[in-house]
Amino acid sequence: MIDWVKALIPWRHSQPINDGQITRTRGDGSVEWSVNARQPILGSYDTKIHIHSDHKTWNPETGEFAFIVFDGNPVKFFQGHNLWGTNDLTGLMAETCHRISGIIDLPINDLDWCLIANGAYELKRVDSTIMVDLNNLQSVKSFLYSAERLAHMRYKGQGVMKEGTLYFAPKSRRESLKMYAKGEEIRAKGHELPLALQALPQIYQWADSKLRIEDVMRSMELKDRGLRLACNWDDNTAHEVVFKALSGIDMSEQHTLTPSVISGLPPRLALVYTSWKAGHDLKAIFPARTFYRYRKELQDLADIDIAIKQPKEEKEPTNVIEFRRVLSPVLCPQVPEWAIGTDLYFEPRAKIAR
Repeated sequence: MIDWVKALIPWRHSQPINDGQITRTRGDGSVEWSVNARQPILGSYDTKIHIHSDHKTWNPETGEFAFIVFDGNPVKFFQGHNLWGTNDLTGLMAETCHRISGIIDLPINDLDWCLIANGAYELKRVDSTIMVDLNNLQSVKSFLYSAERLAHMRYKGQGVMKEGTLYFAPKSRRESLKMYAKGEEIRAKGHELPLALQALPQIYQWADSKLRIEDVMRSMELKDRGLRLACNWDDNTAHEVVFKALSGIDMSEQHTLTPSVISGLPPRLALVYTSWKAGHDLKAIFPARTFYRYRKELQDLADIDIAIKQPKEEKEPTNVIEFRRVLSPVLCPQVPEWAIGTDLYFEPRAKIAR
């Protein structure tokens, strides 16, 4: 899906659009520099995008600015969340401009509208995303743990984990990639869903099994890849961009998915369960008091009795998978069926009445 867009939108207007100015003054009181602050535009569930006049396009003869700078998440602007969304960049941006025009009472002339509707404008940044289903939240976290230690992006090095997100080339001026557990993110402080959506448990159930992968592509890379203009993006482009970035990651080692039975267990108990499941005699390994404490905790939390010995695994476990299979181009459904046709999923219309 299209997750974030920064673009120069053709939109002639005479009054400057900004939210005041940010100014730095020297010790003697003179102005060192001054920039216009971005104007926030409120969308669904109090989500915001930002716009401001592109002062480079000011024409003193006509008294008009030719472009606005758009910067934000248009999917969140309509849905209030970005768990899923559309790949139709041109349609999504046209809808967003149409909505903004009504909110700020700033009409779009026919020529500019033709350019917007046909995607004839320049992109400065586009974030493209996919979701990969790994069965449960614990498996997603386990995969990220393995990828942090074993995965390398060609020419850009190993990933860097920060606050639960695995970044590849985060400081690149061209393109970067990140992976994280979507179910964990929507519970994190500052990233919570709007209150109205927090009351829907099916959203969390759907998100908990999903690995989110995001590609951030900036101006230089957009230009070199022939994706600088919005009209060059079709319904497959966002997925193609992510999978091209993933093709540059090397991680040949196998990765073991975590059974759903231990999803949510504390790490120490997850380790105990894994050892027991592999056939180890835990009573012989742990002191008696420790063994019986673990036994009671696992019985209470997961109805598992580690006093019952398991046969040792002699063949390759069935939950071992190849890294490439996890990141296969064959994706799980990117939008849950129960969200289609509701306000939880915004789909751009083919034509927009003005």
